[in-house]
Amino acid sequence: MNRNKHILLVLLVFLSIGGFIYSSINVFTAMKTMDQVMRLVRDYYVNSVEPEKLLDYAIEAIADSLDAHTTYLDKSDYENLMINTKGEFGGLGIRISKRGDYITIIAPIEDTPAYRAGIMQGDKITAIEGTSAKDMKLNKAVSMMRGTPNTDVTITISRVGVDEPIDFTITRDIIKIKSVPYAGIIDKGIGYIRLNSFSKTTSSEIKNALDSLIDQRAKKFILDLRGNPGGVLFDAVETASFFIDRGKEIVYTEGKAVHNSYNSTNGSYRQYPLVVLVDGYSASGSEIVAGAIQDWDRGLLLGTRTFGKGSVQRVYPLQNKKALKLTIARYHTPSGRCIDRELVDDTTKIYHTMGSLHREVRGGGGIIPDSILPYSTTDLFTKIQTHNIGFNFVVSYTSKHPSTNAVTKAMIEDYKKEVKEKEIEFSKEAWDSSSYYIKRDLERRLAYNKWGSKGMYKAILPKDEHIQTAVEILKNVKVPSDVFVKS
Repeated sequence: MNRNKHILLVLLVFLSIGGFIYSSINVFTAMKTMDQVMRLVRDYYVNSVEPEKLLDYAIEAIADSLDAHTTYLDKSDYENLMINTKGEFGGLGIRISKRGDYITIIAPIEDTPAYRAGIMQGDKITAIEGTSAKDMKLNKAVSMMRGTPNTDVTITISRVGVDEPIDFTITRDIIKIKSVPYAGIIDKGIGYIRLNSFSKTTSSEIKNALDSLIDQRAKKFILDLRGNPGGVLFDAVETASFFIDRGKEIVYTEGKAVHNSYNSTNGSYRQYPLVVLVDGYSASGSEIVAGAIQDWDRGLLLGTRTFGKGSVQRVYPLQNKKALKLTIARYHTPSGRCIDRELVDDTTKIYHTMGSLHREVRGGGGIIPDSILPYSTTDLFTKIQTHNIGFNFVVSYTSKHPSTNAVTKAMIEDYKKEVKEKEIEFSKEAWDSSSYYIKRDLERRLAYNKWGSKGMYKAILPKDEHIQTAVEILKNVKVPSDVFVKS
């Protein structure tokens, strides 16, 4: 190993253990010291050392000391990352992020093995194929869960409300990412668009959906970003651009060596009143879209505070087909709010929108909607949901009663027996108070089982309180600014 490699290796080792502070030590003195340490290791350390492995360990340690999204990628990890944004890949169909010790499911992708198996938002992956996932890197988890189609992988899930971990054995499949799984007219003149993620096809899918709904006489729109974990930055900017005047800033990034601003390039649909739905699993790209629409007074945000994933990663290829995915900046909305909750978690600071209304908005660390609308439920229904009883019940019930097209009293009674068999205790009063949510959930699952995603949306949209609230706001609205008065 030559002298330069000695110096680089020891530099990395020192960085990884925090022994080198660049700003306070003369760089030449430091490098001499590092070279001396490397020579001592080479000449006197009791065991032989493989320089490449030592280098890998050092780079991994550096990455681990920074933030959850900075990662050292080996050859297979780098290849997987390149696949991730191309719209099709093999795997389970989940969007994940690192929060705390474990990896969190932001959302299962519709019509995928994970979705059909009953994986839920907020689930935490505690093990993959029996290997503990505590402190596991995201790229390592992705690599373990991906594989040849039609092969199985077992993931262990920790779920709020369930005492014991749950094992899911899921058969891998080719995952085709469709950004817009559903778009339709849900009330007179009101179009609804469900946006699941941002990939290279998103902007064309959104445009096609908008044009189709306008052809059906839609004059107002609901954009549903709930559970949208983000994706490709360009397509998030393009999506916001459809609704915001050309030339207006959509988002800007700030970092040590990065200062970029992304502006609207379109504005073709800026004249249509808009309500945007968000929740705690709307992340990254969806937060960029929501923040820009809010900051330009372009539409009303309805729901709950978003996830707060607002950092920018750049992939730097290294030798031997490896790479470093490094966090280089943070996203900021046009008014200056930092989206990233890991850096800023302050909802008290007041900002003002950039549009003509100059409204007060709060941040940062996620996007706080203009109108907070939490989800209503009951303790019993939450407990039933966490045990994922409904999915398996509907599959079993429809196989025995194939002509079933609607939720009947007999079906609900059978479901009640199923819940009891799972040793979930409840009183008559608790069941009665939960009956609305139970029936609605069975209707959703039955529609998905019988008619797929489109059938499911047609069944659930009329009973979704957030969507119906948005409909009520839009009914008597004529121009975009009216949404703030009606809300």
